[in-house]
Amino acid sequence: MVAGLLAVAPRPISTPIRKVANYRADSREPIYNYPLDAAAIRRAGKIVSASGRTTYYIWTRPIPQLGHDLIGATLLFFLPARPVPDMRAADWVFEYQAGGTPPPPFRVVKTYDLGDGIRLIKVR
Repeated sequence: MVAGLLAVAPRPISTPIRKVANYRADSREPIYNYPLDAAAIRRAGKIVSASGRTTYYIWTRPIPQLGHDLIGATLLFFLPARPVPDMRAADWVFEYQAGGTPPPPFRVVKTYDLGDGIRLIKVR
């Protein structure tokens, strides 16, 4: 009870308690360690999940924390679709600010521009 009161107490009393408790205000989004565009991920998730048990590949820059957070976000919002480790085996390519060379040639069926270098690409 005392810890709860200290956590909501005004600063500077509450600062050490919040740090120990890793206190952050709750929101509807998961807590990402890399600044992701959560709205774009949710929009992509609605499209991919409506496709049923399909496959997708995450194409992004080689930043470990970015890749880690994108894997977690897509596992949460893209269900029942499942990720694949090879882009050639995917029905969808989720491009998140990849900024490099484009993926191998596919037959692009449809592209959804989700903003700021984020695209969802339906491929065959």
